[in-house]
Amino acid sequence: MPMCGSRPGTPLDCEAMPRVLVIDDSPILVELVTRALGAAGFDTAGAMDLATLEQQLSVAPVDLVLVDINMPEMFGDDVVEFLKTQRKIDAQLVLYSDMSERELAQRAKNSGADGYLTKSAGIEACVAEVRRRLSASKQKAAKRGRVLIVDDSPTTVDVLSAELNAKGFEVFSADSADKATRIILKKQTRPDLVLLDVRMPNVNGEQLCRFIKGNSLFAGIKVLLCSSEGEDELQRICRDAGADGYVTKDAVLGRILQFS
Repeated sequence: MPMCGSRPGTPLDCEAMPRVLVIDDSPILVELVTRALGAAGFDTAGAMDLATLEQQLSVAPVDLVLVDINMPEMFGDDVVEFLKTQRKIDAQLVLYSDMSERELAQRAKNSGADGYLTKSAGIEACVAEVRRRLSASKQKAAKRGRVLIVDDSPTTVDVLSAELNAKGFEVFSADSADKATRIILKKQTRPDLVLLDVRMPNVNGEQLCRFIKGNSLFAGIKVLLCSSEGEDELQRICRDAGADGYVTKDAVLGRILQFS
């Protein structure tokens, strides 16, 4: 179970605390770093092998991962790539090693990590850097609207994602109603706006819109139909399913700003 840190006299509130995962084959270092981060107010957990890593990833979403590079069973570079491409976790990935800073910086760049920390700087410096990174990440996320694109066309998703990212939005995508529902249900990924295609296999856009608009938990989510359907049909769906509006895919960016 993750260890929740708090100062004397303050209640534990694990759900509100950023979660940090420390991956290292040294049990002593894992214990020292997780305790220090816990005392600083973070929800912390450690992993010394792949099995424990998988277990910790299934417990709760992670905000930042510290990854040692040289471990017997796995290399930190490979772990970073695995987390980014296979698990697709939405967390900062930071290499944490006793390598020289020059080599560590190069390894971070090559692996696609978000940054690096040297163990020689000490645990206090590690805690300070984790706090800085998560604080900056929180401020950045607060400034950007969160948009979920639901469309089974990879081309449409790629084009819209690129344009929305360039405008400063935090973008998620799903090619089915089932995947979209999983994203919406999580507080960490719940969007402010859903760009919803109408014609999709299995559960279509109209049905998904009804689900979102019929659930009080999602009252703050706006749904904008983004489709090439005729205007009469889009008006009907807006009226019957409760969508906040509709737009053709060519004109989507101009209308997005009205709903964000």
